[in-house]
This record gives sequence, C-alpha cells and structure tokens, in this order.
Amino acid sequence: MRTTWRPFTSIMNRSHLCLSPALLLVIFTIIQISALKYETGKTYKYSYSTSVLFNDLDSRRETKAQRDTGVQLSLGLDITPLLQEDESQLFKLKLNTATVLSASRESQERTLGTLLKYPVYFELNKDSIGRLFVPETESAFCSNIKKGIISLFQVQEQPGDRTEIDVSGECLVLYTQTSPTQITKTKKECNNLEIAGQFSNPNKILDVTVASKTTLDYEFENGIIKSISGLNTVSSRLNMRSSMNGGATVSQRLTFQGSSASSETVSAADIDTAIPMLEKEIGKSFRLSLLPTESEITQCIENCESPTKILSKVHGDLVADKISTVASAKAFMKMLKSFRNAGKQTIAEVLTSPDSYYTVPQLIDIATASQTSAAQKAMMELLVFAEDYGTEHPERYLLAATYSTHPGEFLIKDLLAILKKPVPNESLKESLLLATGAVIHTFCQVKDQCTHQVVQDFRTLLVEGVAQCTDDACRLTYLRAMGNTGLPDTVSTIMKLAVDSNNSMVSITAVEALRRVPRTLITAEVRASLSLLFHQSVRRYDSSVRVVALDLLLQLDLSLMELRNILLAMADRDHHELSTFIKMKVLDRAQNDENLRSKLQTILKEGRINNYQLMAQVGKSSSFTGYLAKTEDLNCSYNLLFENSNSGVMKRSGMKVNLFGNVEQPFMNIGIYGEALESLMGEEEVPVEGEGEEEPVGPEIAAGLSFSLMDVLLKQYEFFRGMSGLMSAVWSAPSELTSALQGNLLLQDHSQRVHLSNGLILNVEVIGVISIDLSGYVSISLWNRNCESLIKNSGALYVEGNMRLESPDLGAGITYSGEGQSAIDFLSDANFYEMPLTLCLQMKRPDFKFRETVSKYEQIKGLKKYNIRLSKTTSISGESFFLNKANSEECKIMKKAEA
Repeated sequence: MRTTWRPFTSIMNRSHLCLSPALLLVIFTIIQISALKYETGKTYKYSYSTSVLFNDLDSRRETKAQRDTGVQLSLGLDITPLLQEDESQLFKLKLNTATVLSASRESQERTLGTLLKYPVYFELNKDSIGRLFVPETESAFCSNIKKGIISLFQVQEQPGDRTEIDVSGECLVLYTQTSPTQITKTKKECNNLEIAGQFSNPNKILDVTVASKTTLDYEFENGIIKSISGLNTVSSRLNMRSSMNGGATVSQRLTFQGSSASSETVSAADIDTAIPMLEKEIGKSFRLSLLPTESEITQCIENCESPTKILSKVHGDLVADKISTVASAKAFMKMLKSFRNAGKQTIAEVLTSPDSYYTVPQLIDIATASQTSAAQKAMMELLVFAEDYGTEHPERYLLAATYSTHPGEFLIKDLLAILKKPVPNESLKESLLLATGAVIHTFCQVKDQCTHQVVQDFRTLLVEGVAQCTDDACRLTYLRAMGNTGLPDTVSTIMKLAVDSNNSMVSITAVEALRRVPRTLITAEVRASLSLLFHQSVRRYDSSVRVVALDLLLQLDLSLMELRNILLAMADRDHHELSTFIKMKVLDRAQNDENLRSKLQTILKEGRINNYQLMAQVGKSSSFTGYLAKTEDLNCSYNLLFENSNSGVMKRSGMKVNLFGNVEQPFMNIGIYGEALESLMGEEEVPVEGEGEEEPVGPEIAAGLSFSLMDVLLKQYEFFRGMSGLMSAVWSAPSELTSALQGNLLLQDHSQRVHLSNGLILNVEVIGVISIDLSGYVSISLWNRNCESLIKNSGALYVEGNMRLESPDLGAGITYSGEGQSAIDFLSDANFYEMPLTLCLQMKRPDFKFRETVSKYEQIKGLKKYNIRLSKTTSISGESFFLNKANSEECKIMKKAEA
C-alpha cells in the first residue's frame, strides 16, 4: 500500500498542527485513496450521461443561432465483477437503457436499442485497464461507447503523472488529489495510435492548430467510484486567421446508484479459462480488443455523390474564364472531395469524358491535388512526357504536383521514373525538375522522411546532372531545381557555380538557390563566399550578383565588422546606383530586423560611416517594405526593389510578398530582369571580366520574368533575347490581358481524427484553395519611345473547415468557411524619348469583401435533421500602395506632362 504524503503534509503546514509521526501514519492509512475494491458477487448500478456540443469558439451564445448544437446520450448500466485473479479482476459491463437526445431540441429523442444487445467484458489490473473482450458482431459504434465508460475505471489512486493508453490513445496523464476522497485526472498530449489517412500542412502558418484537453473529477467511497464528472474540450483554429474556428465540448457524468447481490460469477481458475465459458453463455465469440477506440466509418457518409454527377453541377465554374474566382475555388473543393473517395477507373473516366473537354486542365489540378495512389495511377496512364509537342496537360499536372501538401513516396518514384527516361521537350524537363524538387522539399518536412532512398536518388540526379551540363541554360535549370529542393548537402555545388561562373545569371540563380537552406546550416565557408561575391575580392562581378549576395548576407547574423565593410562599399562613386541600392537595402532590412537595427545604430555613431560622402547617395535604385494587410494573427508585407544601371535603365525589379506569423513564410515573388538594356540608350555598362579571357565578355541584351509562389520557383519566362528577339517581342507583345499562369492550388490541407474521452471519434478537416491568374499586357511604341505595361495578379481564396462526429448513428458537427477574391495591379509607364528616362510605377488593389460563415448541424438517425447558419462580411477598401519617394516624384512629373 502506497502512502500519499505531500497533500496531507501541506494541510498540516497550513493548519499549523503538530502531530507525532506515529499519529500521522495512522491518519494517512485511514484517509488515503486506495485502489478500486469492487466485490465479486455484487452488481453495481450507475447512471451515465455524455454529450458532444459544437459551436464556434467566439460565440456569445445569446441567440438561438449562437447556441450549441450536438447530441446527448443517457444510459443506465451495471458493472459486475466476475472473477478475481491475483491483482486482476474480470468485469462485465451491461447497458440496461440507452436514449439519445438532441442538444438544441428538447423534444427530439429516441432509444438506441443496438447499445443494449451485448455485454462487454474487461480486465482491470490494479489501476489499469487490460484486455477487452467484445462480441465479434458488436459494431464499432457500440464498442466505442462502452470503451468510453470502461476507460473511466482506469484511475491511479495517488497523485503523480504517468503515460496511459486509453480511449484517446497514448496520453500524458496527471493526477492531483483535491481532498482525501477526491482526485482529479487531467489528460493532455494524447497521440492517436491510428495515423493512417491523417495528414497536415508542414507549413505552420498555413496549417491548423488542433488542441484537446480532458479533465475528470473523481469521488470515491469505500473503495468504489461514487461519481465522476468529466470535460473534454477540442478546438481547431486556422493559424492564419483564428476567427475561423470550431470547438467541441464533451461532458461525461457517471453516478453510483447502488449495489445489490449478484449470482453472476464464473467458476474458473483464471481469466483465460473464463472467456470460453462466457462466449458459450452469450452465444457469441469474442474478439480481443484494447482500450483505444476504433475508426467507425468504412464508407462515405457525406458528400457521397459520384465525381461525374458533381462535375455536371459545377462544370460551368471550372472553365478557364472562371479561374481566380471564389466559384472556381468552391468547385475545385467539391470535386477534390469526390476524387479522394474515387478509384482509378472512375477518375480516368471523368478526365476522358467528352463532357470534360473544356475543363481538363482544371480537372488535372484536382486529380493531382487529391494525392491518392488511385489518382496518381490514373494520371500516369493518361499523360505523355515522351513527346516534344502537346505539353499543356503534363505541364498542368506538374504545376499541381509542385504544391502537394502531403506527397507520398509513390509520387516521387513516378517523377523520378519519368526523369530517367528521355524527355525531348526541354521546357517540360525543366518543369519536371522544378516540380520534383518542390515535392522533395515538402516530403522532407516530415520527420525522418529525408533519409528515404528517393531523396538521395534525386540529390544524386541533380549533382551529377549539373556536372554534365555543357551550357549555362542547362546549369540554370539544375540550379533552380536545387533551389526548390533546399537540400543542405547541395550547398557546396551551388556555391562553386556562384563564384566560378562568368555568366551573371548563373551566379544570381546559384545564390538565390540557397533560399530554402536553413540559415543555421550556412557555414563559415559559405559566408566567406558570399562576402567574396559582394566585395569582389577575387574578381569583378555584375552588380546584380552583388545585390543578391548582399540580400542573403543581411539575413545572417552579421558581425559589426561585416556590416561596417558592407556600408563602406557605398564609397564607390563609379557605381552610384549600386551604392544607392546598398544604402536603401540595409536601412529597409533594419526596419524589421531588431538585431541588425541595433548593430546599425552602433556603427552609425562612427564618423567615417555616418557622413555626407557615404550617406548622401544620388541614385534612383531603392528597396522599400510596406504592409498589404495587418491582422491579429498574421501580417502580410510587400517588399519592392528597383536596381538600375548607372544610366538609370532598370536592371532588376521585383515584388516580394511575405506572411509573418510565428514564423516568416515567403508567399509570392515576382521579378523582372533586364540585361544590357542600357545599350539601347547608347550607354554601356562596364562588362564582367571573364576568367581566363583576354577581353571582357558583356551580356547579351535580354529581359524576362521570374515567378515564385509559396517559396517555389516556377519556370522562368523570357520576354526576348538579342535584338531580333526584341523586335519580335515589340510586334507580338499582347495589347490585351493575356494569362501567363493559371491554376487552382491547395493552400490548406489537414485531416485528423481526435478520439474523444467518451469513446466517440471526431473528424477534423480543413481544406483551403487558392485560385490564381497571373496575366499582363505590354504596349511598346518605338516611334514615341515609350512603354506601358500591366501585370495583374488576380486571386480567390476559399477555406472550409469542419469538425464532425464519425458515426452514421449520431451525426453532429460544425463547418466554418471563409471566402474572398481580389487582385493587385502593377502598372508601369516608361518614357525613354530623352535621357534620363522617366519611369512611373503604380501598385493598386480594388475594394473587396471577405465573408466568413459558420454552420452547425445535428443529424441523429431516425430524427429530423437540424441545421443553422451564421455569416458575416467584412469590407476592405481599395488602396494605392506607396512605393518610394523618388517614384512618386517621377509619377507627378509624368502626369503633369500628360496633362
């Protein structure tokens, strides 16, 4: 017998009593909570009630629509000890009455006769539940309810903590004694022992936080449980918007009604001998079970229409013209749910149906996003990668695969198998490498998965592939794929190309390929190489190479000396635009980096740094960070950078959109680059010296666009290369909006089962879809020597989360959703009729609305369904975003001249 010293000692201290050790021992022996002592030959009657109530976590519960919905069970039961074997007892649990009631409608109730059919037998070993013996014909629903009751008898008789296996899985349990006859049991950190079919987004900003806690208050009397009162709360919240949430509250109440003599005993030497006798008594064989509850659903019970039937309803919303609308995102989600429950043949029939002709690209998005082996097999049978034409559908498949939220190893194996075969279309091969890299990166976010052979196989393919390249176009492709993959053991290969290449684009791409490598893995050697690039310690590099090296250096924990040397580089008056950019970039970064800001303030106290020579730069290059949105949970910032050549002609410009919550998540990056454009103005930039060459090698005139979404670099689009390419672009440039990228992609994807303390199972699911359309146009007049362009980034978001009971008998739950659509226009107006050229840039967002909806429902088998819905709409005003002061001044000049 164990003695509980701590609680009583604290009572003695508080009461200032002085008792002898002998007397203390006697008192402890009397009042301690000992192990349960149920007598064989007696039946103990209990009443039991449990409810599961649903609501949003912020509900005031004032109106009928705001009140909880759910179900309540009321049971009468007998607990009968049948056999004592050493420290183990065999018990019989028999339910006598069972009624289910609606939580929101008092008159709605019915009897659950199926619960009364069979008894369940369980083994209690000291203070832990051992084996359960369940009739083989007992349904999962009935056995789970009974397991919820049996689990209450697993209780430790003294304070302390331990790990237990119970209905909720493997839990950390804390026991605290509140009085000599009362103890509180708190369960947290329960790990579901059944993980098949569950997944979450490795990106924590876009994921869902699910929390569960259970508290059970026990009262004992004469070695038996007198009463138990329990509360189990479960919540789910979107990390990016906590107002979108749902909650389930589970209550349990077990009350002792009395005991009576019982003739139910088993004349057996031990429990193993007793079980066959009990099987014969009830006429049913037993299946051996453990305490954790079992998944109940084996077939679809919600949204069970066939994909063909659903497609006939949403076909009009899946056409290309509807991309970037909420309607398209909703249609995507409906089809996605049906595809996840469909087999390979069904998916293949939908994709090849004549009715799907105008929606095939969108259906490819959906089939790939479903991420089931059946859908993947269907795609592999339908798509062709071995031809040099008709690549639209393989390209669309690869785009969707790029954003897989929980890729399986089967997907990576299929992608590697395609890469090992000839892919005649070079553009398609690049997409294949980029997509596989992104999939590998997501795959590696799950613990221990990065050690799988498929990851090593792809790493080998990248390293050997880039080593075999004979031209820079090939090297760029492999570097971009390495950047999407983010494997630390490719860093040495990347940095060698960054430092040694004579092609500025290769060096730029190599440095940018380090973006997904954890900053803690950037070694001293890598830092030294980045400093070498920026300071041109060995040879000269293009200013754009130095800029990307600077960007990465500023993300590291720079020493005071490193930061000082960066600022001293602004003394180079021969490259005043670069010097201006360095100043603007450091100051801008310091605004949002406290560590960098502190060091900068220290250095600026030095006269050789904080002086007119260094700080009064005259260039127009800039870097500026502002906010697109600020919310309680998340901030969304935009960073605009403009790097000009000395002649004032743009070299690189871009916009980065980042999400900031507990961590930073790059969301979107649009970059426009130009090479040697100053030659069109009769100016020449100082060329880069090629190593081992007699004459400097200048870059060929070119311009293009790069686009990253969710930190994944997509295929680069080149506007033109060379004078002939420029002339062709001038005559063929679209004067109307033309889409460069379209698609519906998964943003959130979470599926989890929470095993409740009363034995029922709660399904928690969240799916978020982003529908995007990146389009633009450009108008170039060589006669008037001006240019107008528009890049339009349109998008729609639809997120839907639900919490529902996994049971065909007791249907109840809550669904919450959010939806909105908007666009950001990036306009540029350039006049190069005379030098210096003038350029006006504008970034605008129109008015839009965001709607949130909560729907709660009850659907008890045999009773009328109940559903109630609440919604609220938030209006967000349009905005024209500040870019930088110099741009504002030029826009005023150009607008005045036009007037």
